[in-house]
Order: sequence, then C-alpha cells, then structure tokens
Amino acid sequence: MLKKYFEQLETGLKNKLESKVTARRRFVYEIARIGSRIFDNDWSIAWTTVFVPYEILNSMSVSGMFVEFFGAMLAGTGMSSKYLDLSESKGFSTDSCSYHRTIIGAAMDGLLPEPDVLIGASIPCNGGVKALKRIGEIFNKDVFILNIPIEITPDAVDYLTDQYKEMIKYVENETGRKLDYDKLKKTIKYNNQAREYLIELNNLCKNVPCPANSNDLKNFIIYILLQGTEESVEVAKLYRDEFKYRVENGITGLSEEKFRLMWIQNRIQFKTDILKILEEKYGANIVIDELNHVWWEPMDESQPLRSLANRMITHPIVGPVERRLEVITQLAQEYKIDGAVNPAHWGCRQTAGARVLFKDALQKIGIPLIHLDVDCVDERNYAPGQIMTRLEAFLEMLSNY
Repeated sequence: MLKKYFEQLETGLKNKLESKVTARRRFVYEIARIGSRIFDNDWSIAWTTVFVPYEILNSMSVSGMFVEFFGAMLAGTGMSSKYLDLSESKGFSTDSCSYHRTIIGAAMDGLLPEPDVLIGASIPCNGGVKALKRIGEIFNKDVFILNIPIEITPDAVDYLTDQYKEMIKYVENETGRKLDYDKLKKTIKYNNQAREYLIELNNLCKNVPCPANSNDLKNFIIYILLQGTEESVEVAKLYRDEFKYRVENGITGLSEEKFRLMWIQNRIQFKTDILKILEEKYGANIVIDELNHVWWEPMDESQPLRSLANRMITHPIVGPVERRLEVITQLAQEYKIDGAVNPAHWGCRQTAGARVLFKDALQKIGIPLIHLDVDCVDERNYAPGQIMTRLEAFLEMLSNY
C-alpha cells in the first residue's frame, strides 16, 4: 500500500509538472521520489529521526526517512487514527508524541518495509529515539544513536565528527555499502549553493506584503531529506525565482494581507480549514515558519564531516532555550510579524516546556502569541470550533494592537 501511495504521488505530480512547473509541485515531487526509493533495490533503507545527516546517507546510496515525516504523512492521508489506535492498544501512552505513536503502530501493522539501518539523534527530543528503539525491536535490529553535544565548542564539533565516522562504519557493516567521499564533498558544494537560494527566498518573504501564501512553504522542514543533492539546489532556485517574479510584478501571496504571522514548530498535519479561514476571512498570512530559518554558515568542502557536525551543533533547537528564543525574536522583527501561533503540540516536551518563555520573549518586543492546545497528528482530539474561536479572538485582538 505504501509503495502504491508513493508511486501514485510521484506519477500525479510528474503529470502536473508537465502541465505547469511550480516550486511547490517540484518540491513535493522530489520528496515523493525519495519515498519511492525505499522500494528500490539500488538503495538501502534507513529509518531515522529528524536531525540525521542525510548527506552521508545519500553518499552511501542509503535512502533516509525520518519517522516524524511518516507520522505527518499518515495524518495528512487520514490514516493516522488507525495506527494510533493500534499502538495505544499495545500500551503506548497517549501522553507521548503522536508522530511517534503513529509510526510505531504502522510498523506493528506491517506497513513499513524492513529497514537496513536505524539511526537516531538525541535532539530535538528523545521520543523519536525511543520510537526507533521500538521499531528496532519489531524488526530485531539495533539502533545507532548520535549524542549531539549542546555546547558550541571545537571539542564538541570534534566529538560529533567522530560519531559521524562511527555512523559510517555502522552503515557499511549493516548494508555493505561504502561511503563515496568524493560524492560526500559534492553534497557540501550543493548545500552551499542551495543555502544561498534559501536565504534569498526567505528574504523575499520579508517583503510587505509577502509574495508567498501560508501554504507555499508549509512543512518545508522535510526539505532536509533533499539536502546535499542537485535536486535540493533546483527546488530552492525554483522557489527563489518564483518569489522574485512575484515581488517584481506586484503579485502577493494574499490579495489583501492584513496580518503577518509566524508559526512556531510544527504545522497541523491532518486536513483542516484553518489556513483557508485565516487567509480568506481575516487576511492573515503565515510569512515565516520557525523551522524554515537558515541558521548555518557556508560549509567547507574539504572538511565535509566536520562541516556537517558544526551545522548540527549550532541548530537553534540544540542546547539552552535562550538560543531558540533569540532566533524567534529575530525572525519576528525581520519579517515584521503582527502575531505568532504556537500549536503547542501535545506530547512535544521541548516545545511544551518552553511555551511560557516563547510568549514572554515575544511580548518584550510587542508581539502577541497564541498557544493552540492541539495534537498536530491526532485528529481524534481535534475540536475545530474551539480552535477557531480562540484564533478569531486572537485576530480581533491583533486588529486593536
């Protein structure tokens, strides 16, 4: 069933691209192609958590997929409830993250093809690592865990670089595939090229009104699956060109942009009318997602592993929450936002624990924030009337600011 889903998605988007090329279509098409790889004998399969260096895996012909992406995908196709019910029937607590419970249920039900390797990272949370461990138990496989240092020091970068070397040995032993070092260095070249386009397209979104609408860069975090590939450069350039054309020709994301919003952490993954109502009824546009921010400096092609380690350690979500607060307030000012939305995803410990700090930090610069108590994957607990009532009250407050 999963193979058929990716094949149909890939074919459908290919046909649409032949009719008309858009950045969003090309982006989702490339993600669909990656999904199809997990059924391609020319590639090995890696189930991972979100912050694993896919450049290394791609350089070893290993197709990496992070479990949170699959949880989101199952929610978007309306299938998550089935797998949530299954995992909960086996004793997995509803207090845990539904992204992870969904993928565990899917593995229990036989939806997932057997992985060749399982690789987890200690950030952004340990829930993903624990989910991988359960998947490892189902398939009788060990999990390789990357322990990400939280201090930004040369020693920390050395430590993570050494872990990446150990990860390469693990993948080689489990799959028989060797690292192509020249290919790895080329991924850094592609990263640097894509980075420039990403910065440009983000800067274009700072225009008032914004050239993008709330959906253009929705869930763009899954772009990390493309990082270090030629396709990543092409997708980023398409977005840059599209947004540049809109700005130069006076084309806006919304016909009338009244409110500029920032979205913190995850989007809601199952189908809702929230974005449509925000845009059409209130003229509210999500102009920046926290997780779309480009935080890393250009990387050194001659030291690919060390460059990848430095990028990871400097991620705003790693380490003390003050790093993340600094980035959030910086984005709020640069994008001239009127308000921020935090879905406060149930079971997401690192965000739930900081929700008051988010609000306090933004209030200091005069930006209101609303917390939506919602599970971004589990639609069984979704109360659309209650959520929209709170959002409407928030937007009315913004109009009086």
